[in-house]
Amino acid sequence: MIEDEGAQQVVAFYDAMLKSRGIQLTPDSVILDYGCGSGRHTYEYLDAGYCNAFGYDVQNYVALRTPTDRERFRFDPLPGSAGGYPRMSEVPWPADTFDFIFATSVFEHVAEQELAYAEIHRVLKPGGAFLNIFPSKWRPIEAHINIPFGGVFTWRPYLKLCAVLGIRGLNQEMCTADEVVELNRVFATYGVNYLSGQQIAALLRRIFGAFEYVEDAYIRHSPGRSRHLAVPLTFVPMLRQAFRFAHTRAILARKRK
Repeated sequence: MIEDEGAQQVVAFYDAMLKSRGIQLTPDSVILDYGCGSGRHTYEYLDAGYCNAFGYDVQNYVALRTPTDRERFRFDPLPGSAGGYPRMSEVPWPADTFDFIFATSVFEHVAEQELAYAEIHRVLKPGGAFLNIFPSKWRPIEAHINIPFGGVFTWRPYLKLCAVLGIRGLNQEMCTADEVVELNRVFATYGVNYLSGQQIAALLRRIFGAFEYVEDAYIRHSPGRSRHLAVPLTFVPMLRQAFRFAHTRAILARKRK
């Protein structure tokens, strides 16, 4: 997850990451913001001069600037749900549509990750790139509910202890401890899906054939606090793996030509 207010602008950040791997977008590149939420990153690409930027999400959360912007956003045609959380069926564009697809703090929420990767691969043009950035399961503080190692330890007694100690996630400030436990239990069951590194690699190799982790580019070009690790990374290459394990995964995959 992009970790502070200064890191909320992604266009220059992602462009720099792509350029570090020899990928150069043009103003005519067709771009998809996968899991676009409010649409802020889609609009950021439009504002930066990328006229063919679009957004997709399982449901409509978009804050439209104008009614005519509706044509830029599409939503799952047959969304399912589990525990009150939406689940995807397909990306509603034809095959071979996009030059670049990015997902920002999305895949930790995707239940059907094999389907998601397959759909992204389908709608990418041959030679197109997919940049996937999401928080690690082993973050010391889980990125959504603020519980120490909450991506790993989801037992009810542990959730109860954290709630009694006053740990609260977003919009939980006024909840009782029992209410927080139930909210976090449902979230841990249906709201997140942290795969292991081996599971992620197996999916990507099966669908894309090859992929690479690009945490080095993430660190070097980050507009947020992660950029302070750039100098240590030069002297301690293993910092890249530690960052991936305990903070953020950054994955770049390309569709074969």
